[in-house]
Amino acid sequence: MKQLNLKFALPVLLTSAFIVAGCGGSSSTPTNKSYRVTLSNVTANQPLSPAAVIIHKAGYQAWRAGKAASVSLEKLAEGGSNQALLDEANNNADVIVTGGGDAVIPPGGSQSVALKTAEKNDLNVTVAAMLVNTNDAFTGVSTDKIGSLQKGESIQIFAPVWDAGTEANSEAAGSLPGPVDGGEGFNAERSNDVNFVAIHQGVVTHADGLATSVLGESHRFNNPGAFLKIERVE
Repeated sequence: MKQLNLKFALPVLLTSAFIVAGCGGSSSTPTNKSYRVTLSNVTANQPLSPAAVIIHKAGYQAWRAGKAASVSLEKLAEGGSNQALLDEANNNADVIVTGGGDAVIPPGGSQSVALKTAEKNDLNVTVAAMLVNTNDAFTGVSTDKIGSLQKGESIQIFAPVWDAGTEANSEAAGSLPGPVDGGEGFNAERSNDVNFVAIHQGVVTHADGLATSVLGESHRFNNPGAFLKIERVE
């Protein structure tokens, strides 16, 4: 079952900008804080799936190292769809506002999400996107604090590559949703996996002797997988 139905014939320096707002914690109070979150792909040949961006209070966590991934995170990490993760976040009382991309981020490309909120305190940001030429790798950050940023200030973060631990990293034909394979995306069955989120150890590829791998040298990656810039614009 393929979950990622996206066009990959994109220019290398594509930039996609958009505004998406709305969540379970929204308020009728006029907004007075605006943030721009820009995710830049720093891999050599790993397109990133459309990003999920979540501004929230400290009580929300999309994932925790050493703990099993939620099904919504699994859908992003295996199939490249951000929808389930955003839907789940929007139903969480600690989530303030969410935004999601609708385009693949090619190597060297970037994508920006602008979000507004009236909340003043305890603001954190979570960002996630799949490395689509992998079984279940994603890059992102969780619960980085942004509440103290003043207008015009920004923070920059190198985002590591995580292994969702929901699928074996076989690199086999038919198991990767990205353009190198066009295989299966999300599969609800978790078998032959570690079943907890951890820093990704990287891909092996057929160049390193894994004869059944559909990946080559260009698909290798080292941490980080992305560069994040979070700006307070209002």
